Amino acid sequence: MNNIFSRNFLIFVIILVSISSFISFSLISGEKTLASSGDLLLHTYDVIFEAEELSTKVESMLASQRGYVLTQKEEFYETYETRKSSISENIVRLFDLTIDNPSQQARLAELQDYYVELANKLDDRASRATGEVPNPVISNDVQNIDTLKNNIIRINMDILGEEYELLNQRINTMEQKKSQYFTSLLIGVAVGTILLLIFNAFLLRAQQKRNYAEESLKGIEERLSLAIEGTQDGIFDWNVSNETVFYSRQFFAMLGYDKGPLTGTPNDSWELVHPEDFEELSAKIELYLSHELSEFVHEYRMKHKSGRWVWVQSRAKAIYDRSGHAIRMVGAHTDITSIVKERERLEIEKEEAEEANKAKGEFLAHMSHEIRTPLTAISGISEILGKQIQKFDDKQAQLIKTLGSSTASLKELINDILDFSKIEKGEVEIDERVFSLETVFQETISMMAVRANEKGISFVFDYSALEDSNFYGDSKRLRQILVNLIGNAIKFTDKGGVTIKADIEDRNGMDFLRIDVSDTGIGISPDDFDLVFEKFKQADSSVSRKYGGTGLGLPISKNLARIMGGDIFVSSQLGKGSSFSLLLPAKINKGKKELPRDVQSMQKLNDKIRSNLTDENKVLIAEDYEGNIVVVTYILEEIGLEYDIAYNGQEAVNLWQEKHYDMILMDVQMPEMDGFTATKEIRKLEERDNLDATPIIGMTAHALIGDKDKCVAAGMDSYLPKPLVEADLKREILKFLKNKDRKVA
Repeated sequence: MNNIFSRNFLIFVIILVSISSFISFSLISGEKTLASSGDLLLHTYDVIFEAEELSTKVESMLASQRGYVLTQKEEFYETYETRKSSISENIVRLFDLTIDNPSQQARLAELQDYYVELANKLDDRASRATGEVPNPVISNDVQNIDTLKNNIIRINMDILGEEYELLNQRINTMEQKKSQYFTSLLIGVAVGTILLLIFNAFLLRAQQKRNYAEESLKGIEERLSLAIEGTQDGIFDWNVSNETVFYSRQFFAMLGYDKGPLTGTPNDSWELVHPEDFEELSAKIELYLSHELSEFVHEYRMKHKSGRWVWVQSRAKAIYDRSGHAIRMVGAHTDITSIVKERERLEIEKEEAEEANKAKGEFLAHMSHEIRTPLTAISGISEILGKQIQKFDDKQAQLIKTLGSSTASLKELINDILDFSKIEKGEVEIDERVFSLETVFQETISMMAVRANEKGISFVFDYSALEDSNFYGDSKRLRQILVNLIGNAIKFTDKGGVTIKADIEDRNGMDFLRIDVSDTGIGISPDDFDLVFEKFKQADSSVSRKYGGTGLGLPISKNLARIMGGDIFVSSQLGKGSSFSLLLPAKINKGKKELPRDVQSMQKLNDKIRSNLTDENKVLIAEDYEGNIVVVTYILEEIGLEYDIAYNGQEAVNLWQEKHYDMILMDVQMPEMDGFTATKEIRKLEERDNLDATPIIGMTAHALIGDKDKCVAAGMDSYLPKPLVEADLKREILKFLKNKDRKVA
């Protein structure tokens, strides 16, 4: 009987399972079909929505742009830029949504072309409307813009038309699928009624499933237990409501304790936390459990059984009830002691590197001072002898010229090294103002034409397109780049010549100053183009041996060009010459002359100073280096200005108290009392006695970034780097003499 019952039950179960499987398959298939149809329907809706939104945004973009052109208000321009960006995103989304529709993709490609052209025209019209680039009139291109807009709308309507047609087809398909699904559902309900008749057998099946689930759960628990034991992390599960914590065996094993898996309290682990870390740990837990932190990750120290401290990283996730209160916090501890030690080692190495870099900067500043101080005397004496060269015979004159050229080369070398140091540290100062391009070009020609003549090569500088033009930028840095590029061209050219062409070039709607320096020299291999812009490197060692140089001129020039928003490019053929092209963003105003300088020559400068002198004018020179004293006193005697000399800062303060000088030339680095301290002392005395401030011109051989700020912070009125340039010193003297005359008046 039991066998018959079992056999019949088995047959019944098989039939029941088969029918149930068929019905389930039908229902699942129907659901998948409906879901698929629904997805297609939603996809069509998405395309329609994006296309309809595109038309609205195009109109909005045009309205914002017109508002900006008419009113120049920034809110219109910001709205215009936002709409333009949003339209681009719309088009991208439409491309993604219609990726499997070739006809729509073709329309979108055409629409995108029209939109790019429309955006370019609108940008062009907005640019001309701002007045940033001088333009006599803003072109009336409304017709073109309307045509482009209409083309975009037309294509968009075609896209919408096809999508609406596709939408109708998919709605019909959806209705058919629903009908089929409901039919299947009815069949399922009918079969479900039959299933009620076999309720007892179903309960038996359910019991069998329960037994199977329990066995599976037991296996999962065993695997989880093995995984916890095998991991190197310590697991904890904190029941916040009753203050109990489950700890895995590894939680305490990583600290040297053999406690095994256990259920304890939070204090079991908290009492091992380093006292200095406990307060921060507790505060962070509180912040996390109160929702003030989005995640809990914290590093702190715990005491090992051996007495040492172990760094652990704790990561945890809290579980909250419906009211937002934490009920559990589950997480893991990881031993990160080795990571922390490595991090500390890297931090120490970083500090050591920073200290080394600081020491390098201090060494550079010190060496700058030590070299520039005697170089000031050499340079000054060279200039003095150069003025009197007609008094010497040919051999002596040649020695004086050699002295002058060698001094200039040494100054260039020092300046190159200092400039590159500033560039590497990001401390280059760019002094932008309006200046005459013609003046800078003429100054460059006067310097470089002599070198070209000495080598017997031609030298042509064509800037006819930029005559009477003003340029906004740093004239000193532009001149430095030109001297480097042209000097290199002359140095590497033995036959033929050097040609320089300056003009304005339009690049993507922006004006750039373009200066091409071309030569017929040795040329550069294309493989070495990048090499010539690397510091201390030249094309090959033979070039360095034959032509000399530090290999810093081109790297400095390229970096300066980039800092000013431009760049330098090279084209060359080995043995046929090279062409270096300088590009800088240009703001040019033609037909405007630069304001005239105070003087046009050294003689006029001397005359100007003498006309502002009186018999009572007297200068104090605070300088300890005899060579510099010789040069400065010669310059002052040439213009008829009386002076006293102080050989240290204390002596300068004492002399100033005896005679209130019209001006002080204050060296920064002197024995007993330096120039900064002496200046501060003088300023204190002036304030105490209610005296007018004496103009103090700082003189320093450091010449690094920040030295000018140090001089000003100490109370100095101006700053001159060494080696002193005679014209610069005289201009400073003239400036303060004029200021004194205005105060008297």
